[in-house]
Amino acid sequence: MDNPVHTKAGGGFLHNLFAKNEEKNHAVPPASALNLPDVQGLILRGYRMPMVRHFLLEVGDPAAARKLFGRFISGDESDAPQITTARDWHIGFEPGPQDDPEEKPRRKPDYCLNVGITWPGMIALEIRDRVPTLSFKSFGAFTAGAAQRAALVGDIGPSAPEHWVGGFGTGTDHVLVTLHAISPEAMATYSDQLAALFSKGDAFREVWRQDGAALMEMKDGQPVPTAKVHFGYTDGISMTTIRGGPERYSLDHQQPCEPWLFVLMNESENYFVPEPHELGLNGSFAVFKMIETDVVGFEEFLQSNKEKIDPELLAAKMCGRWRNGVPLALSPDTDRPPEGIAADQFNNFEYVNPDGSGDPKGLHCPIGAHMRRINPRGQPVTGQGQPGGSNNTHRLIRRGLPYGPMFDPSQPYDGIKRGLLGYFINSNIENQYEFVLGEWVNKAEFAGSVRLNPKSKDPMVGTQDPEESIFVIPQKNGLPPIKVTGLSTFVSTKAAAYCFLPSVTALKFISSL
Repeated sequence: MDNPVHTKAGGGFLHNLFAKNEEKNHAVPPASALNLPDVQGLILRGYRMPMVRHFLLEVGDPAAARKLFGRFISGDESDAPQITTARDWHIGFEPGPQDDPEEKPRRKPDYCLNVGITWPGMIALEIRDRVPTLSFKSFGAFTAGAAQRAALVGDIGPSAPEHWVGGFGTGTDHVLVTLHAISPEAMATYSDQLAALFSKGDAFREVWRQDGAALMEMKDGQPVPTAKVHFGYTDGISMTTIRGGPERYSLDHQQPCEPWLFVLMNESENYFVPEPHELGLNGSFAVFKMIETDVVGFEEFLQSNKEKIDPELLAAKMCGRWRNGVPLALSPDTDRPPEGIAADQFNNFEYVNPDGSGDPKGLHCPIGAHMRRINPRGQPVTGQGQPGGSNNTHRLIRRGLPYGPMFDPSQPYDGIKRGLLGYFINSNIENQYEFVLGEWVNKAEFAGSVRLNPKSKDPMVGTQDPEESIFVIPQKNGLPPIKVTGLSTFVSTKAAAYCFLPSVTALKFISSL
């Protein structure tokens, strides 16, 4: 797989709701290649670095803040860390479809840097005042902000904005700077550089920071990073393939996603690129979230139902995969099938085929399971109705790492907060992030003609009422379904922000205002 380098100088609630209106010229322009050096790297590539630090900034002096953006893209790393773009590293990974395999390898950087701006940040930076033609008319969710839209995605109760940390949702959450690093030494070095740059000329005031890191396990006496999350599952298996994109993933049955679903392009079918185009083209949007996981509550729930179903089987049915990553669609009865399944096949399956075959009744993987809700594949669901069709218009790219140490079952009540933090990347927050959370995760009637219990929600990340919650597991051979009740909300939002991820061209434009 391929990876990015730092930029150098020079370099119903459905589809119709978001369809472009008649003022748009419907002539489809020729498909254009992705401009990788202009796109922020985390949009199209996974960095595969073991640690991250997120800085939340409040604008101090707008002119100094805008000028700092220019320093981040100057190409002069002796002056400031540089924004990472989607260009290739060519180090240790197979070249992607747009990469020249003969190109001389370059140094793998020891850090990656990216920046997102909220709508209050656009105002605080005086972009709105200085750009009369500024328009985000297709992106009402972005201009409203995460706090105002929280209830639409189930962020209520303990997850409501009034409980968020660090000033998120208050209107002073202006800019998010994200620093990935290859080592603790690199993290310390570049964090110190950034902190000095933020404060210089009162450009920004740092109001919050949070670290994330891959969970570690011992191998040959040495700690090594894993792909595990705190609930114990292997993460990062189901990757989003982008048509013409730079990364190669293992084959699966899903159609590649159109690039305009993640990069703002004129070829889009359901939005207008923000104006002026110097600001909007090649950008994207991302929902930053800090999500706390109730590992103890989850494990206790599994054990509380052991008279009905084996706890590990219940964990697999709730997720859609066994904890080692093996999907129920390929191995419904064991996480270690005798014939074995190669890891590169863990994403190569379908729930419902075009002819209606497969697992339409959820006998292998329950229709209401987490994986089947987040990415229904060919399952007919709200927003797409044909078996074997594409649900790609609602796909998301997630970039994130855990925070907090690995859960120790021998010390379950250690009081340490654990969770995930990172970005859900999409070009249309309403039609992708909010649709998935609002329609597929937190509603029972998402699965087309398949009628789930009306109180059914995503058993792992849905917003649950323990008095009413239920998860139904169909069984084979005519056996009655297993019904587990009393599910709690196992994840809670601690911070959220709707961010615009500007292109390199846009950062240059902003710095020149």
